Amino acid sequence: MFALKRALKLNNNEATLMARHAGFRRVVFNFGLSLRTQMYSEGKFTDSKVINEVKKVLTNYVKKKPEFGWMNQLSSRVYQNALIDLKDAFSRYRSGKAGHPKFASRRDGQSFTVDSSNGKVLLTAGNTIKIPTLGTFRLFEPLECSFISQTFTISKEGNRWESFFLR
Repeated sequence: MFALKRALKLNNNEATLMARHAGFRRVVFNFGLSLRTQMYSEGKFTDSKVINEVKKVLTNYVKKKPEFGWMNQLSSRVYQNALIDLKDAFSRYRSGKAGHPKFASRRDGQSFTVDSSNGKVLLTAGNTIKIPTLGTFRLFEPLECSFISQTFTISKEGNRWESFFLR
């Protein structure tokens, strides 16, 4: 298994969409971290149980408030992967491999992960890439051959948005 990295050739609307998804991931991660930190004093909960409760709160309460209506316009795969990232951060903390998770900042870099809930996605050779739940985007450098992937991480490096996908 290896990862491929390709720069995306985005117009202004597509770049805005990517920035909105990166902000969505940051808001969800910070919201989950805040709730998890508050729950420390209320007893012992496993990280999996806390993440499931955070998902319920996000889906049933937060996303239904008018001021958070923008969340319904974005991919739910982003917020699910943000909570998986939070769970992994707490797992690394508990095993002693990393420090306590910190709140995500816009200055730390913009990135988010989406995956295909239907299984693997065939990426055909050429100048475009189809990212599940986001759409089809042009590439600066074409894919030489076809690949199969399930997970896509999109990040901003300088002024460029890039996509990483596992093969």
